[in-house]
Amino acid sequence: MKPVKRQANRVLAAAAGLFAGALALKYHYPGNELAAALLTISEASLAGGVADWFAVTALFRRPLGFPYHTALVPRNRERIIEALTRTIEQDFFNKQSIADRIHQVNILDKLTAYAGTRISKAGVRTVLDTLLAELAQTIDPGTVGKYGERLLKVILRRQSAAPQAAALLRWTLQEEKGGELYTAVVNELAVRCAQEGTREAIYNYLEQLKQNTAQKNWLASLVTGVLEGMDGINLEDAATALHEELIRTVDELAGPEHPVRQWFQEELKEVSVNLETPEWAAIIDDWKNGQLARASFAGPLTAVVQAVLEAFKRPSAYRDSVADWLVGQLASYWQQVKDSTLLQHRAETYLKTLLTDIFNKEHSLVGQVAGSALRKLSDEELNQFIEDKAGEDLDWIRINGVFVGGIAGLVLAVVQWLV
Repeated sequence: MKPVKRQANRVLAAAAGLFAGALALKYHYPGNELAAALLTISEASLAGGVADWFAVTALFRRPLGFPYHTALVPRNRERIIEALTRTIEQDFFNKQSIADRIHQVNILDKLTAYAGTRISKAGVRTVLDTLLAELAQTIDPGTVGKYGERLLKVILRRQSAAPQAAALLRWTLQEEKGGELYTAVVNELAVRCAQEGTREAIYNYLEQLKQNTAQKNWLASLVTGVLEGMDGINLEDAATALHEELIRTVDELAGPEHPVRQWFQEELKEVSVNLETPEWAAIIDDWKNGQLARASFAGPLTAVVQAVLEAFKRPSAYRDSVADWLVGQLASYWQQVKDSTLLQHRAETYLKTLLTDIFNKEHSLVGQVAGSALRKLSDEELNQFIEDKAGEDLDWIRINGVFVGGIAGLVLAVVQWLV
């Protein structure tokens, strides 16, 4: 119990005692004017004290069980909470007052002071390491692969391939790599020619050519049939011979003095120039976009992301390296901000604008939080909350009631004595 509340109870008890004493004196000395005056004063004092005690108590509870217009706070708790919420939201923490307070405070200075005393490099390193582990647990590799494919294709479509191809060809010619490129092309061609499927492709082509020739007219069909019957046309042998000839021809292309090698070098120079023309650039980009439409990067990207996430889920050298790199980057950026007045001004302006925008957009949360906190209070806790906020004033009302009642009684006693 508060000291003032105890004092108010004692004053009321003293008034009751004074009334009892005056009543006894009046009983023993019925004709004594002083005893009558004392009784009048004590009556008024006790009545004032009891009336104010009743009024103050009726705000929060039912004094002596009296039900009529008592326990006003619990009975009107929703109205009181709404009024308090509006007061907090619209008066104490309105948008303008919050914005003014934000602009008065140097946010960056406070962040710098806090970081200097509370945040250490080791602490930041621990937080980043934990964050990387949590991200690795929550990220879906398939989703990253799908959206990564979209992003990669968008980037590649926006980039023209012709300038890069022209630059690559110019570098190839400057570094005299044209011969190596030619050799690589010929070697790849030799590998393709040596495959059995190449002979089958030649045979199928000859078979189709034979059928197309035979269908042109009756004479061609007759001649083709006669030659095939006399073994003049043996497609199997022809395909084999052509395949062997193709292999020999490709092997000859690999010779250092072959004319095709020289032609290839000259064509590279011409192509490197033509690639910079709009016509060739459009052709290259059309080819590139067609390849992108058919290509699928989601699978490889998903596999890469999956491997990275698996490495980050548990302590590893990869996770340590990334965390250390992030710490170094943050420290570098932070030092740049501290060393640059311009960056500090920009950061301060950005932070203030950001916080002001957040408070303006989410200002209703102030009232919602206050209302939610008040509604969690029980009736007794709400009573105690209001009593605490009112401080000692309510108890002083009771004390004043006793003394004001006594003064009123004194006035009445004087009037009675004069009359």
